[in-house]
Amino acid sequence: MRDGCVVWLPSRLHDDCVAEADRFYQLETGGALMGYWNGANAVITAVIGAGPAALHERHNFEPDQEWQVAEIARHYEASGRRETYIGDWHTHPDATTAHLSWTDRRVLRRIITTPSARASNPIMIVYYGAEAAWETGVWLASLKPRPVIWPKLLLRETEFRFY
Repeated sequence: MRDGCVVWLPSRLHDDCVAEADRFYQLETGGALMGYWNGANAVITAVIGAGPAALHERHNFEPDQEWQVAEIARHYEASGRRETYIGDWHTHPDATTAHLSWTDRRVLRRIITTPSARASNPIMIVYYGAEAAWETGVWLASLKPRPVIWPKLLLRETEFRFY
């Protein structure tokens, strides 16, 4: 786990996520985060949307994975291979906290254990609340090996700043 991690997000990208959250209010939505690590800090440089075939439901969101993978690859190449996939963001409409669901935890574990994701410490940003009144929680995940059973998922709510 990256100690002292701060996640930096451009205010314009935050505004884009909030606009998308408002557009789908009552249903979950989200997308992928692109950026880079600067020491312990994550710098988000782009947000890739849910995609045209994404599934938006009241308590579930599934991105259009084929579309997202292509967009992630396109962004990675366009950035000179400097900006890579570093996590996801999504909404929890009408929630009162940024608490991660069991589904969110499974997604984080899957990201970490998928070699092609190359994200051993994925970030998950959760926008929770209501239309025009979204709050934000940011999580950093990692796996801690254990000698007998599968690795333990470690989660830490992380500091979040705009630039």
